[in-house]
Amino acid sequence: MKITKILLLLSSAIAAAAVLSPVAATGPAPNARDHQAGPGSQRCSLSSLQGSYGLRFEGTKIGVGPFASISRITFDGQGQFTTSEIGRFNGNPVQRTFTGPYVVNDDCTGFLDFSSNLGNNPHQVHGDFVIVDEGREFFVLDNEDGWVATGVGKQI
Repeated sequence: MKITKILLLLSSAIAAAAVLSPVAATGPAPNARDHQAGPGSQRCSLSSLQGSYGLRFEGTKIGVGPFASISRITFDGQGQFTTSEIGRFNGNPVQRTFTGPYVVNDDCTGFLDFSSNLGNNPHQVHGDFVIVDEGREFFVLDNEDGWVATGVGKQI
Protein backbone atom coordinates (compact mmCIF):
# COMPACT_ATOMS: atom_id res chain seq x y z
CA MET A 1 0.00 0.00 0.00
CA LYS A 2 2.81 2.44 0.91
CA ILE A 3 4.60 1.76 -2.40
CA THR A 4 1.41 2.60 -4.32
CA LYS A 5 1.10 5.96 -2.49
CA ILE A 6 4.79 6.76 -3.13
CA LEU A 7 4.43 5.94 -6.84
CA LEU A 8 1.27 8.06 -7.06
CA LEU A 9 3.01 11.02 -5.37
CA LEU A 10 6.07 10.60 -7.62
CA SER A 11 4.02 10.51 -10.82
CA SER A 12 2.05 13.58 -9.66
CA ALA A 13 5.31 15.47 -8.98
CA ILE A 14 6.67 14.55 -12.42
CA ALA A 15 3.45 15.67 -14.12
CA ALA A 16 3.51 18.97 -12.20
CA ALA A 17 7.15 19.56 -13.12
CA ALA A 18 6.34 18.99 -16.79
CA VAL A 19 3.51 21.52 -16.68
CA LEU A 20 5.58 24.12 -14.79
CA SER A 21 8.78 23.58 -16.76
CA PRO A 22 9.99 26.66 -18.69
CA VAL A 23 10.66 24.44 -21.72
CA ALA A 24 7.07 23.19 -21.67
CA ALA A 25 5.76 26.73 -21.23
CA THR A 26 7.89 28.42 -23.88
CA GLY A 27 8.56 25.65 -26.39
CA PRO A 28 11.80 23.94 -27.31
CA ALA A 29 15.19 25.56 -26.84
CA PRO A 30 16.81 27.07 -29.98
CA ASN A 31 19.16 24.10 -30.40
CA ALA A 32 16.56 21.43 -29.63
CA ARG A 33 17.00 19.89 -33.10
CA ASP A 34 20.33 18.47 -31.87
CA HIS A 35 18.54 16.59 -29.11
CA GLN A 36 15.22 15.60 -30.69
CA ALA A 37 15.79 11.89 -30.05
CA GLY A 38 17.10 12.47 -26.52
CA PRO A 39 20.51 12.97 -24.91
CA GLY A 40 23.40 11.25 -26.67
CA SER A 41 21.49 10.92 -29.94
CA GLN A 42 23.87 13.02 -32.03
CA ARG A 43 25.03 11.15 -35.12
CA CYS A 44 28.47 11.57 -36.65
CA SER A 45 30.19 10.73 -39.92
CA LEU A 46 33.63 11.22 -41.50
CA SER A 47 32.73 14.85 -42.19
CA SER A 48 32.16 15.44 -38.45
CA LEU A 49 35.97 15.78 -38.25
CA GLN A 50 36.91 18.16 -41.02
CA GLY A 51 39.46 20.94 -41.04
CA SER A 52 42.32 21.71 -38.68
CA TYR A 53 42.54 21.12 -34.94
CA GLY A 54 45.13 21.99 -32.33
CA LEU A 55 46.01 18.83 -30.41
CA ARG A 56 47.65 18.62 -26.98
CA PHE A 57 48.87 15.09 -26.28
CA GLU A 58 50.74 13.65 -23.30
CA GLY A 59 51.51 10.40 -21.60
CA THR A 60 54.16 7.77 -20.98
CA LYS A 61 55.81 4.91 -22.82
CA ILE A 62 55.99 2.33 -20.04
CA GLY A 63 59.61 1.63 -19.11
CA VAL A 64 60.98 4.39 -21.35
CA GLY A 65 59.66 7.76 -20.21
CA PRO A 66 57.23 10.64 -20.68
CA PHE A 67 55.93 12.05 -23.94
CA ALA A 68 54.28 15.43 -24.54
CA SER A 69 53.46 17.18 -27.79
CA ILE A 70 51.42 19.79 -29.54
CA SER A 71 50.22 19.24 -33.07
CA ARG A 72 48.18 20.63 -35.89
CA ILE A 73 46.04 17.79 -37.19
CA THR A 74 43.96 18.25 -40.33
CA PHE A 75 41.08 15.94 -41.25
CA ASP A 76 39.88 15.94 -44.86
CA GLY A 77 36.31 14.89 -44.01
CA GLN A 78 36.71 11.78 -46.18
CA GLY A 79 38.86 9.49 -44.00
CA GLN A 80 42.44 10.83 -44.20
CA PHE A 81 44.34 13.04 -41.75
CA THR A 82 47.74 14.73 -41.66
CA THR A 83 49.60 15.80 -38.51
CA SER A 84 52.56 18.10 -37.89
CA GLU A 85 53.84 17.45 -34.37
CA ILE A 86 56.44 19.03 -32.08
CA GLY A 87 57.17 17.51 -28.71
CA ARG A 88 59.48 15.78 -26.25
CA PHE A 89 59.96 12.04 -25.73
CA ASN A 90 61.85 11.19 -22.55
CA GLY A 91 63.36 14.67 -22.68
CA ASN A 92 64.51 14.44 -26.32
CA PRO A 93 63.03 16.72 -29.00
CA VAL A 94 60.57 15.26 -31.50
CA GLN A 95 59.43 16.88 -34.72
CA ARG A 96 57.56 14.83 -37.29
CA THR A 97 54.78 14.79 -39.84
CA PHE A 98 52.61 11.76 -40.47
CA THR A 99 49.39 10.84 -42.21
CA GLY A 100 46.88 8.03 -42.06
CA PRO A 101 43.28 6.92 -42.23
CA TYR A 102 40.55 7.64 -39.74
CA VAL A 103 37.11 6.10 -39.19
CA VAL A 104 34.08 7.74 -37.56
CA ASN A 105 31.16 5.68 -36.26
CA ASP A 106 27.64 7.11 -36.16
CA ASP A 107 27.82 7.22 -32.32
CA CYS A 108 30.70 9.77 -32.62
CA THR A 109 33.43 7.30 -31.62
CA GLY A 110 36.18 6.32 -34.01
CA PHE A 111 39.84 5.59 -34.51
CA LEU A 112 42.89 6.65 -36.46
CA ASP A 113 45.96 4.70 -37.51
CA PHE A 114 49.44 5.73 -38.64
CA SER A 115 53.03 4.55 -38.84
CA SER A 116 55.22 5.97 -36.09
CA ASN A 117 58.98 6.36 -36.08
CA LEU A 118 58.96 7.32 -32.39
CA GLY A 119 61.37 5.10 -30.47
CA ASN A 120 63.77 2.58 -31.92
CA ASN A 121 61.35 0.48 -33.97
CA PRO A 122 58.92 1.91 -36.52
CA HIS A 123 55.47 0.59 -35.66
CA GLN A 124 51.74 1.03 -36.27
CA VAL A 125 49.81 3.23 -33.87
CA HIS A 126 46.10 2.89 -33.17
CA GLY A 127 44.28 5.73 -31.45
CA ASP A 128 40.65 5.68 -30.35
CA PHE A 129 38.68 8.91 -30.10
CA VAL A 130 35.29 10.40 -29.33
CA ILE A 131 33.98 13.54 -31.03
CA VAL A 132 32.39 16.10 -28.69
CA ASP A 133 30.90 19.59 -28.85
CA GLU A 134 29.34 19.03 -32.30
CA GLY A 135 32.71 18.30 -33.89
CA ARG A 136 34.58 21.25 -32.42
CA GLU A 137 36.62 18.94 -30.14
CA PHE A 138 37.70 15.35 -29.77
CA PHE A 139 39.35 13.27 -27.05
CA VAL A 140 41.91 10.69 -28.13
CA LEU A 141 43.57 7.71 -26.44
CA ASP A 142 46.76 6.03 -27.70
CA ASN A 143 45.59 2.44 -27.63
CA GLU A 144 48.83 0.64 -28.43
CA ASP A 145 50.54 -1.74 -26.03
CA GLY A 146 52.99 -0.15 -23.62
CA TRP A 147 51.56 3.39 -23.79
CA VAL A 148 49.41 5.40 -21.42
CA ALA A 149 48.70 8.61 -23.33
CA THR A 150 45.72 10.86 -24.06
CA GLY A 151 45.02 14.08 -25.87
CA VAL A 152 42.45 16.75 -26.60
CA GLY A 153 41.96 18.30 -30.03
CA LYS A 154 40.16 21.62 -30.50
CA GLN A 155 39.06 23.04 -33.83
CA ILE A 156 41.13 25.98 -35.02
